[in-house]
Parts: sequence; C-alpha cells; structure tokens
Amino acid sequence: MERFDVIVAGLGAMGSAALHHLARSGVRAAGFDRFAPPHALGSSHGETRMIREAYYEHPAYVPLVRRAYQLWHELSLPGDPLIVETGGPYAGPPDGELVPGIRRSAELHAIPIETLSHSDASRRFPWLHFDSSMEIVAEPRAGFVHPERCIARHLEEAAKDGAEIHADEPVLEWRHDGGGVVVRTARGEYAAAKLVLATGAWMVDALAEIGVTTVVERQPLFWFAPRAGAPKPTTVWAIEFEHGKLLYGFPATDAGIKVAIHYGGVQRTTAEQIDRRINDDDSRHLRRFTDQYMPGVLGEIIDGQVCMYTNTPDLHFIFDAHPRHGNVLVVSACSGHGFKFSSAIGEAAAQWATEGAPRIDMSLFALSRLLG
Repeated sequence: MERFDVIVAGLGAMGSAALHHLARSGVRAAGFDRFAPPHALGSSHGETRMIREAYYEHPAYVPLVRRAYQLWHELSLPGDPLIVETGGPYAGPPDGELVPGIRRSAELHAIPIETLSHSDASRRFPWLHFDSSMEIVAEPRAGFVHPERCIARHLEEAAKDGAEIHADEPVLEWRHDGGGVVVRTARGEYAAAKLVLATGAWMVDALAEIGVTTVVERQPLFWFAPRAGAPKPTTVWAIEFEHGKLLYGFPATDAGIKVAIHYGGVQRTTAEQIDRRINDDDSRHLRRFTDQYMPGVLGEIIDGQVCMYTNTPDLHFIFDAHPRHGNVLVVSACSGHGFKFSSAIGEAAAQWATEGAPRIDMSLFALSRLLG
C-alpha cells in the first residue's frame, strides 16, 4: 500500500491549493479527483470569479481575503496574471445585506470605499441602471480571478514540488486506521497520516453523517454578446435586487459579457442528479433582471454553464477537524462564495497538516456552530 504524509480528496478550488502548499512545504502528498481538473463539473469553473476586499458577508473574512489577494499575485506569472483588480460598484437598499455589510467591513478594516451619487455612478458605470432607492458604493480593489487557470497553476506547482496527482480516481471511502487513515479509490488503497476532505458537493452525505445539513443549489452562468452601440462593462459589479440576492457581472471579454444571479435559488439538486443543460426558464429568469438593471446592453446569449453551490445553513464555510477524527480536515462547504479565498484556504490547510493549526484565524468556520 502506497503511503503519504497527507492525502487530499478533491482537487477543485480548495483541494488544488491545499496540495500546492503541502508540496511546497516538503511533505509527501497526493491528491485525488473523480474527474481531471480543471473541469466544468463542480463549483470551480466559469472563466472568472469575483474577488472583493470589503467583504459584506462578515468582517472576519477580510484578513483571509487579503492573504488570498497576496497569494494570487504571487502565483501569477509575468504576462499571465491570475487576478485582475478592476474596482467596481456595488448597489442595494439601505437596509439590505450588500451595502451595509460592505460599509461594516470597510469601517472595521480601514478599506477606502467610495460613496457615489446616482449621477456619478451612472456616468462612471453607464452599463448599469440603479434604482433611485439604492445606495451605491465603489470598492477600489474589487476584481476577478481566473478559476480554471488558478487550479491548473496550483496543480502544476504541486507536481513540480513532488506531489502525486491522481485524476479520474475518485475517493470512494476512507477509514481511520491506527494513527492514520486509509483511503480507498476505484484503483486501490492508500495510507496517510492525515486527510484533507475538499470534495465540494460530493461531501453532502459525509457532512450529514456528522450532523451538518447542506443544500446543493444549481447555479446557471451566462455570457452575452454586447449589443451594438451599447456601453460595455469594464469592471466587476453587483446589485442587490432582492434581500440577499445579487445580480452580478464582469468586464466584457472576447467570450462575451458574463452575468449571473448569486443565491438565485433556482433549483435544489445533488452532484449526481444536477441538470447541466441551460434551458429557457434559466434565461427568462435572468433576463427579467438584466432588462431592469442593464437595459439595452446585452444581446443574444453566446454561452451558458451550470455550477453548484453547496450551502451551509448560515452560508459561511466549513474549515475544521472532523469531530471524531482529529487527523481529518473538513474543507467544505463554501456556500457559493469560496473560490476567491482558495489560495489562502489551501495555505491554511497545509499549515493545519504540518504545524497543527492555521496561522490565520479560521474560527468563523468551525463545525461546532453547526452541531447543535
């Protein structure tokens, strides 16, 4: 039986980053994935994923995302950036979640956000329409990362540093074995001192076994052709159109203008049963809001993809040792907003495995908050 110091199950956003940092630290590590990452069958694809510093979800995320910014820049190569900081506007009702949350994080962490009048916002971001009741702020460091390229780079660097990558080899089960763990795949068994579980939507049943209920949501993503003569987006942006629900988008690229709904609640599903086809109901649902907030900007749909959100009850992440097995780290679920953090979460996972605990505060993501 082949033996490792650490095995990583799942090589998407979190797992690929963890494997990179483990290999970089000098431990003997192996990573397993049911597909060949990067791929479009989980939660870590779609050309672009937004990154934001003034994190509205909770101020405790800010130190983690700041570390992620630093690591994404370090992982980038000259002429091939993995992260692009565009700045951008965020708008919503004064009593909503988005703008008040941004203001709270900005105040606590001295982030220089800018409050905009409607006239200034319309002049600077002419592709957007803002309701008169909305408050508008601009965040200077907002931007995006390239998910497929980030995963590929993490795995390339992990392999260079000696990690084994087992693509198309899903972990079927694992068991505690003396002082370590044994992982069984379709091809054999492997032993390790520690295990990092980062299988995303495929962890729902395992989480349920320890008392954590998660919900997998089907999330469509769209790319539109720009309408002739209309202004093209040049920054990332988001608008809270209903409480806790965001219409958001990215700068126009050769692939088109990417727009989607965050927490649209379109369908609950499972990783095995998800419908990966884009249908007319998906496009009609999105068009209802783009017609209101991006009038005259978007032409025909060029492409569409489906990804999965694996949501915890409070929509915060899970990063904690398994309650019954202290040498097993649970790194999921990330509730649809985790990719931007994955460089830093992977580093924290490697520190947990090699030093006993991450150097950055991860207490917000403890399992205890979800276990009774």
